[in-house]
Amino acid sequence: MICCLSFTPVGSGQTQAATTTNNVIEGGKLVVELIKAINAKKDNNNNSGCKDSYADLCIENQAADTIAVSLLHRVSGELRDIIILPGGKECCLQAKAGVWTYDLKIPGHLLSMRKGDLKLEGCSNLLMNIK
Repeated sequence: MICCLSFTPVGSGQTQAATTTNNVIEGGKLVVELIKAINAKKDNNNNSGCKDSYADLCIENQAADTIAVSLLHRVSGELRDIIILPGGKECCLQAKAGVWTYDLKIPGHLLSMRKGDLKLEGCSNLLMNIK
């Protein structure tokens, strides 16, 4: 525990005990402020779990058919293939932030239902509904 005390000469009309008490109170206030500042700094460091390089993407299938989803990260070339049953939901946790190209198909069919690009920003949670 840090304790800071300073003593000043007793002035006119003030007893030494009153001066000491005032100094102890002021020192105590300083200690409390230091503890608050240190704890606030620790809290800011602990809350930075996300480093802006990953995001979470969930895809919910509200359609009547099973859907196959292919996700390709443009920069890294990372490929993720997901099969989602009707009424189901699948998530890609910690997907790299950036632009992903998606391709939605019904398994066994050659034609795509939908194609497009999706931008994932760091530390975000995105939910994609397929109807």
